[in-house]
Amino acid sequence: MATNKSPMDMVNQMTKGQKVVAAAGILLFIFSFLPWHHYNFGISIPGVSASLNRSAWQSPDAIWSILAVLIGLIMALVVLSRLANVNLPDLGSVTWGQAMLGAGVAVLILVIIKFLAHTGSLGFGFYLGFLAALALAAGGYLMYTEERGGQGFAR
Repeated sequence: MATNKSPMDMVNQMTKGQKVVAAAGILLFIFSFLPWHHYNFGISIPGVSASLNRSAWQSPDAIWSILAVLIGLIMALVVLSRLANVNLPDLGSVTWGQAMLGAGVAVLILVIIKFLAHTGSLGFGFYLGFLAALALAAGGYLMYTEERGGQGFAR
C-alpha cells in the first residue's frame, strides 16, 4: 500500500542544506532578471532617459553570470527532485554532497569573476545574485557536512 505524502511532509524531510540550495538556486534564477548592470551616459535631456539597465542575461561578459545561474538552477532542480522521489544516479567516486559543494563554489567563483570583469556600475540585481551565490556555496557545504554526518542525500 503506497502512502501519499503531502508536499509539506516531503519538504520537512529535506535537510537544511537541501532547503538552502533549493531556495538559493531559485532565487538566483529570479534575481538574474533584475538589473545586474546600470549604465548612465551622462546626458541630461528633459524627458529622455540616458541610462540603461542590463540583466544577468544581457550584460557584458554575460557568459559568467549565465553559467552561474544555470549551475545554480540545476543544483536546485537536483535537490527538488527529492520531492518527486526520483532516484539519483551514482556519481562513482564522487558523492552528491561533494558534487553540490563543488557546484556551489563554482557558482560563487563565477559571480566573483563577473564582479571583477564588469564594465559598468553594478545594479542591485547583481548584489542580490551575489548573496544567492553565497547561499548556494553555503548550502553545498551544509549538504557535504550533512552527508558526512550520516544524514545523506536522496538515495
